Amino acid sequence: MPRENDDVNTADASPSAAAFFADDERYVPRAALLRASRIGERLRATWSARRIAGDAAPETIVVVTSGGTTAPLERAQVRCVDNFSSGARGARLVEELLRRGDCDVVMLQREGSCAPHERMVNESLVNDARAREIGRAPHALDAFEMVKDGAADEFLGATRIRARDAGGTNSCGVLTQALRGVEAESERLIVVRFKTLYEYLTSLKATCEAVGDEAKARGGRAVVVLAAAVSDFYVPWCDLPEHKIQSSAHSAAGLELTLKPVPKMLGMIKHEWCPEAFAVGFKLETDVDLLADKARKSLERYRLDAVVANELTTRYDYVTVFAADGSSKKLERDPNPRPPTLGLGYGAASLDGQIVDELLRLATARHP
Repeated sequence: MPRENDDVNTADASPSAAAFFADDERYVPRAALLRASRIGERLRATWSARRIAGDAAPETIVVVTSGGTTAPLERAQVRCVDNFSSGARGARLVEELLRRGDCDVVMLQREGSCAPHERMVNESLVNDARAREIGRAPHALDAFEMVKDGAADEFLGATRIRARDAGGTNSCGVLTQALRGVEAESERLIVVRFKTLYEYLTSLKATCEAVGDEAKARGGRAVVVLAAAVSDFYVPWCDLPEHKIQSSAHSAAGLELTLKPVPKMLGMIKHEWCPEAFAVGFKLETDVDLLADKARKSLERYRLDAVVANELTTRYDYVTVFAADGSSKKLERDPNPRPPTLGLGYGAASLDGQIVDELLRLATARHP
């Protein structure tokens, strides 16, 4: 029998972090562990190369997690339990961090979720499509159009491509803002993609460890912003069938699944992976009366430095940031943001810009 708090976290009826990440394929596939190891090596090599080249490095490194995770029901994943999240908030937070120009960013992004700056184009098209009642879903390529041109081109013939301006949305302005953001990404943003819960947790561990070491080397600070929607339940790797579950085998009695609680890893960030980090969690509820209490409990339970609390139906209008020092601050969206041609409400006019400014203010106060 395992000793208490050795292989099993009795409070959560789930394995300890050491057991969960063990190289025995009991809870996590070995492939995910190897992938995470390569991610850590890549991050360290990238920053080391920049130091050797003499590139100036900002003092602050921010990790932002974004999107939902899947809990596979087979090893050869066909079916899964998916935590839905568009990743829009995480993408906007990354955009705002890059806009400031005073930090490096590592983004853990769910495959297929919103990407920074590309999101701006897609959202402007969605809004435009609703206004014009287009019969099909909008596509990023809708931001462009082909026009006749007298000069012949080897590939396009007598045509050229330009940004489309129609339906009240200035595509050219949005594209310009997005392209400027993409240009800023090239040196200051590293994206680590994940899909499954296994990939997310192993990648988060490796990333936090690498970021913590790099922040020390720079004499700076690490900030970890956990905006991803992480699965609460999963099937341990050792319990997964190898192949696709056959529906014919369960057509009479139906399919019964036993899901186990996912180990609570938030506390490991401050306890072991990146002890000096300024760690930020997000708390989403449907009952606004529960928010403050839940946020404060998260601060204490997981040793977080701040929690961004938001209610489902108003999460894009206002949030409250609860800090470990007992303070709290309500942030509200500007009711009269700047028009889309100036960047879809960038900066202080956007709620996400205010969130970034407040979190970095708190982080700087804690680690001057």
